[in-house]
Amino acid sequence: MFAYKKIFFLALWGGAYCSALVAQSSDSISRRSFSYIRQSEAWLQSENAAGLRELPVEHISIAEIYAGKQDGKFVNYNQSANSYELGAETESFYRLNPKIVFYGKISYNYFLGKNMAGSVFIHPEDAPFDIVEASDENRGNKTQETYHLIGAVSADIAPKVTLGGKVDYTASNYAKQKDLRHVNKLLDMNVTAGVNYRPNRWVELGANYYYRRSTEGVLLSVYGTTDRIYKSLISYGAFFGTTEQFGEDGYTKSNEEKPMFNEYHGGAFQLKVNIRPQLSLFNELSYKSRSGYYGKKSTITVRYSDHESTSWAYNATLTLSERKNLHQLTAGFSTEKLNNLENIYRSENLEGGKNTINYYGTLDTTDKTVKKIRAAYTGNFGISDFCPTWVLRGGIEYYSRDIKASLYPYYRKQDIHQTAFQLSGERNFVCGKDMFSVLLGAGYVSGGGNAQKDGYYATPSESQTPPKTMDTYLYREYEYLTCNQLKAEAGVKYARSIGKTIQGYTSFRYALTKATDVKYLEGDQRHELRLTVGCTF
Repeated sequence: MFAYKKIFFLALWGGAYCSALVAQSSDSISRRSFSYIRQSEAWLQSENAAGLRELPVEHISIAEIYAGKQDGKFVNYNQSANSYELGAETESFYRLNPKIVFYGKISYNYFLGKNMAGSVFIHPEDAPFDIVEASDENRGNKTQETYHLIGAVSADIAPKVTLGGKVDYTASNYAKQKDLRHVNKLLDMNVTAGVNYRPNRWVELGANYYYRRSTEGVLLSVYGTTDRIYKSLISYGAFFGTTEQFGEDGYTKSNEEKPMFNEYHGGAFQLKVNIRPQLSLFNELSYKSRSGYYGKKSTITVRYSDHESTSWAYNATLTLSERKNLHQLTAGFSTEKLNNLENIYRSENLEGGKNTINYYGTLDTTDKTVKKIRAAYTGNFGISDFCPTWVLRGGIEYYSRDIKASLYPYYRKQDIHQTAFQLSGERNFVCGKDMFSVLLGAGYVSGGGNAQKDGYYATPSESQTPPKTMDTYLYREYEYLTCNQLKAEAGVKYARSIGKTIQGYTSFRYALTKATDVKYLEGDQRHELRLTVGCTF
């Protein structure tokens, strides 16, 4: 049931919070762009919260509600061709005094997707393996509620030293409303603690520690009693693995919530070089180590698999600031290498009727490598009071994924790559207290690779059972990621200043995706609408 009370509470909290901040300052911010202020300083986009000290204004906040509609059958295997969303959020930067800066965000999102199947996980692209229905005939509606809360602070503890910390917390509920049903509960927390050091006016150094802990509990069930058999594919990668009947045992065991647990440790280093007063280069290099498991760690419950990964990322931002123009060039790459091991176990009965789980080894089932490379330019022209007249953006992104799924002596390899180009322009027209904005954007996506390359480590015997596959999802996902796509976006926004401290606004955006030469997907178009009403404080 839709959470009206939660939306009301969130909107009330956000309005009260932003109003409290506004009351403490009389600065004129009615024209200022929240997105421009956040984008203009590279430190504000770093995972090191100590960089908040570089906030170029005393404070700025937004509070908004939005509604969205997505329609069209050009969707991935785990997406809906007919979905809705509604949400609210508030976000704020606030400088308490010359030494302390705060940042906060709270949001709520409700999603309803009709006629959905696919994965039982909320984000299957990040999971070490996947659980999908072995048939595409059991589609049903899915709902998701997501709560997101971020709090961060930076504080100068010495003339050249700043400390910072951030907590980023997400809670989500995800459920399918038709057999085979699943109910997911996600708790995801990110914590960073960092330092910023400025030895001179030309160089700024930073470092931070990163910790993340997430648990997604999965409970599968059927409504009432039925003689129907439900089977799921335990996909080790590229929809290759084993099938399992819903019931008394295994990954999809009934009436038992099984968590997908992840824990990350890592850190990042930052270096900003002020080449000239108007020209700077910001660099950030990060490393993260991930470990986790699926199941429950105890002597009487099964830990079905263990996984681990390592990831590296580098991002750079070159900023040229002129009197009324701001140019930024950004570039970066990231890579993650993941390995999943399935545990070999046996449940044994002990005296007194107790059971215990004994483990006898592991099977290497999944090796996955994901790489991303991007480069982009953003030009802000005619800036007045932190609001640009023109905003031009252009960029390119490259994505690749290599998977090797194994069920000895069989294996499957898959390699996918995708290249995406984006270009957009936004124009703001100021007419007294009113401001009108027009946005136009276009993009092109293309890709390639191999959906599957099956082979053997050794010649299988006649008694060995070949792995199971789900070719319907295999080719839908491959085509969705690699086919040629044309994208277009248009948006309009109307804003009106209310005094010197408030700007109310409403905006409408429409996006169209059109694919070519579609063979496996059910459609070649995707329409997305979004209506937003909010205010800037």
